[in-house]
Amino acid sequence: MSVNGHRTLLAAYPARLRRKHGAELIQTMVEMAGPDGRPTRTEKGRLVLDGLRERFRPPARRPLALAAAVLALFIGAAMGAAAGSWAGTLGYAGLPDAGALAHRVLPSPDNGQTSEFYLQADSPFPTGADARQAAEQTRRKLAAEGWQTGPLRAGDGSDGVLANVHFAAENADTRLDVYAYPDTGGHPMLTIAGWPKRPASYLPLTIAGTLLGLVAGWLTGVALSHRIRAAGRPRRSAILTAAGLVLIVPSAAGFVASLLRYLTVADPAGTGELVHSHGFAFGPTVDLMRGLDLGEGWFLTPSDFQQLPIWGFALIAVGALLARPRDERAAVA
Repeated sequence: MSVNGHRTLLAAYPARLRRKHGAELIQTMVEMAGPDGRPTRTEKGRLVLDGLRERFRPPARRPLALAAAVLALFIGAAMGAAAGSWAGTLGYAGLPDAGALAHRVLPSPDNGQTSEFYLQADSPFPTGADARQAAEQTRRKLAAEGWQTGPLRAGDGSDGVLANVHFAAENADTRLDVYAYPDTGGHPMLTIAGWPKRPASYLPLTIAGTLLGLVAGWLTGVALSHRIRAAGRPRRSAILTAAGLVLIVPSAAGFVASLLRYLTVADPAGTGELVHSHGFAFGPTVDLMRGLDLGEGWFLTPSDFQQLPIWGFALIAVGALLARPRDERAAVA
């Protein structure tokens, strides 16, 4: 078997074992070679599986290393879910023009606004008019245009929203929330807010990204744990890596919670649950933070959660660079 063939099989093993036992592994391959000088397909498969098994194996009797690998597993899954769900947003259908829709279904609309993932339009209705009646008229107009409309519901303001009458409407591509407020700054107001509905490809892409992230996260955590263990001065690398993981976990947990909320909430009336409404996101949505009473005045904002992973990954990268194995240090010396 050629040297290149040996190296190809050795690539299944992690670098730490290739450095330490590379010659022994090559000798094993030579001994396994048949009459034609090549290992059989079964023997090759056994070698590759053994190498992959070593890549997944964390350091023995190192509970802190195992904990770090588990955190990396979780972070990897969250990052994979973020990447997969972001890819799923590419399947969102275009939203209808808010201004044109408002002129068809609202009594006296102002100019509506439409962006990639959001539409909004407002319209006053006559002072003293019944909010339920105003909402019902809009509901009938939407139904006449082919929208599937839900029942009228009343909100008394106890949930932090102004007293209102509201309903939901949707078609194949868009979800609308329509609110009639009897008193908004002294004036009655009808509002329409809309978001794209989740495409069929969204969930499969999210699941695929999560699974890939689980594998990548565990492999990275295990490899980093072994690298730190073999380092000449492991303490500072371990501290930097631990600090990096601590910085990333809140954003990962917030994103996962927001994604689960988006995937499971049956009736998100009045909320924008899209986790990537402003581009790729890796942190909690504003709606989740408000739901947890972590809105205005809390010491971390959604933008802070987007920044924390950057610093966290930077610390982990520095820790990995400082954790050069002992044999590399000796070679440099």
